[in-house]
Amino acid sequence: MSEGQSLGRVLDALRGALPPRDALLTVMALILLRYEAEKAPADEWDEGARARRAWEALRSGGHWREGGRGLTDALHSGLRTREEGFPLRLDLPNLGSVRDREAALLINWVTAAEDPTELFEACLEQSHALGKGGDYYTPSDLTHLFISLMEPADDEAVYDPVCGSGGFLLKAREYVAAQGGRPEELALYGQDASSTALLTAAMNFSVHDAGGNLAGPASTLADDRFSDLTFDVVVANPPFNQSGWDEHGILRDSPSWPYGPPPAGNANFAWAQHVVRKMSPTGRGALLLPTGAASTAKGAESQIRAALVNDDVLSAVVELPAGLIPHVRNPVSLWLFSKSKKPHRSWGQNDRAGQFLLIDARDSATNVKRGRRVVPEEARERITATFAAWRGAPDQAPYEDVPGWCRSLSRDEIAETDYDVLPSHHVAAPPAESDLADAPERVADLTDELLGLFATSRRLEDELRELLGEL
Repeated sequence: MSEGQSLGRVLDALRGALPPRDALLTVMALILLRYEAEKAPADEWDEGARARRAWEALRSGGHWREGGRGLTDALHSGLRTREEGFPLRLDLPNLGSVRDREAALLINWVTAAEDPTELFEACLEQSHALGKGGDYYTPSDLTHLFISLMEPADDEAVYDPVCGSGGFLLKAREYVAAQGGRPEELALYGQDASSTALLTAAMNFSVHDAGGNLAGPASTLADDRFSDLTFDVVVANPPFNQSGWDEHGILRDSPSWPYGPPPAGNANFAWAQHVVRKMSPTGRGALLLPTGAASTAKGAESQIRAALVNDDVLSAVVELPAGLIPHVRNPVSLWLFSKSKKPHRSWGQNDRAGQFLLIDARDSATNVKRGRRVVPEEARERITATFAAWRGAPDQAPYEDVPGWCRSLSRDEIAETDYDVLPSHHVAAPPAESDLADAPERVADLTDELLGLFATSRRLEDELRELLGEL
């Protein structure tokens, strides 16, 4: 039985005592307690020993026999040091309705798992199955694609203004480690408006032994907690078409919009401008937006898109298929930004100033379950290799336009289309294959075939007449 299936059964068992999201948060906190307990030093006077004592008490029945109250006491006492490490209180739901046998089931299940980190990952994946409230989890295939395109280095700072569970930030750390770098030197920054998301991110960082700077709960657009900082890499998967973001018009009049105030009813281009504004002079960014943002003719959005093109901070747009994001039915597009497209260390050898890459990857998804699709590794590698070749990254073949897949356009070419940057509107499908040298031979074969059909038709007509004459 997989951990995901087991988790579903445990959540079902807690259904009568806790709402699904509260039950999941409690499970994640218990996984974190086990993780902290197992890495705690043997020294009983060490602060980390609190976690070990609390976990051992739960396993021995010293707390779970008190049901939800015992769980609450154990989690708060065992994770106090971790709470102090992040500026976040472990704000657990009210567990008073959890009975002894439910607490015992939960503790035994977490105890039996081979790897608490993998168990925590299963919880994050389960979060997107709990309804629209699970929007703080971005599927791992997309986080992998984002970070592979950004190529963070261990001496850089990575920022996510809508960090959710911290998936992008931890994937950046994983990427640095895979490249042989020093992931502990990568600076991670995240902010989110949701206290639940931030708590999840803090626990996620903990079970991955990662340090980071988490801020909030506060809306980044209204209250940027890192207002005096810029970053080497900015990544974001914000709420799509977010309305009511502008605090009744107050934010639209702020100086935060160098490309024009976004419309009150849609924050898509507020997020786009925030990503660009937070990039360092040689920084780069990646932002997921609904596909319509790439071609909409609506006044303010069209004008901001034109300004992003004219200021040459947009690098590429990758059109992706529908079904990649839980609870989002529409197709999405990945926008890549760069403050400088001149040759430099984090860019490549090609000078792409005034040029833009469009990739049509609508056919790149694989179905994994009903209504759920992923971008498989082969497709992700093709996207990242295309972008790397276009930039002139080391060890890449020279870039070439590929009909039906990618095309490099100049600023003037984009302007001629009213600044439409939707790849499928520009990347022509490959022409049908034909071999003109074989055309005369093919015509002769078809002629012979047609003459044979005529002869057969005459024979059948004669036979039919004979039969009718005998009647």
